[in-house]
Amino acid sequence: MGESERAGSKGVPGTPRDGAAVEITGLVYSTLRWVAKLNMAGKYAQPGVKTSSGEAISFTSWADKIKSSFEKCYWVPTSASEDSSFDVDPKIINRRGIYKDLYRSGKPYEDYQLRCNFPIAMVVAPDLFTPERALGALKIADDVIRGPTGMATLDPSDLNYRPYYINSEDSTDFTTSKGRNYHQGPEWLWPTGFFLRALLKFDLMRRTSQAERLESFQQVTRRLAGCKAAIKESPWRGLTELTNKDGSFCGDSSPTQAWSAGCLIDLFHDAAKLGVEVGLFNEE
Repeated sequence: MGESERAGSKGVPGTPRDGAAVEITGLVYSTLRWVAKLNMAGKYAQPGVKTSSGEAISFTSWADKIKSSFEKCYWVPTSASEDSSFDVDPKIINRRGIYKDLYRSGKPYEDYQLRCNFPIAMVVAPDLFTPERALGALKIADDVIRGPTGMATLDPSDLNYRPYYINSEDSTDFTTSKGRNYHQGPEWLWPTGFFLRALLKFDLMRRTSQAERLESFQQVTRRLAGCKAAIKESPWRGLTELTNKDGSFCGDSSPTQAWSAGCLIDLFHDAAKLGVEVGLFNEE
């Protein structure tokens, strides 16, 4: 995004996220575990891969390496006294108690940006996360980047935060011209589904009584109020691609988009399955 000659942004990537993105790491781990199971069941012939140097590594070993180093690489500890146990640079930490968006990006400060991608990894690979840390990070996201319907794509405390996406703007402002800030603050709806799925999954882990477990589901229901209202108010009876700050209208957003609704459908599937598992719902 952001191909403005006036602003000098033509040919300069907008938000490249050129490090190891947290959700991609989670998806790789999940895929490795899945393929390893297929191999053990005789449904996939290869047990692993070979590196460029010819070293063989099994899918299971590869997944184990990711798991053993994941939180060391991605967790930003709540206390500076814990920094020595994690791969962090205290000088550029903006917010503690979160999971990094990237690991070893070209611009080191971008590792420490709070974005809405980490719940994706929580959903597909929950065993990479310490439950208490996961819930703490989700609480921060709930307070800081969750909007009425969508999730802000960048922490409002970040110097790069620009929450109003106007693709037709062709100004001299390098940060916003020609929609360069597409992923720098506007609130996207599809990550809401992953956020709520992660919240439900990890909140249920700490519940013991049926009344407490019911509260986990009610927390999710309350956070769906904005999306329910948006569907009713939309002439498309759908959910928009994204909004501007605090759920305000974005004229350059698709008015109804499949993954905005689809990710919430996944949430309902998760809720139905988890509700049966904890004894709140019948399978019917």
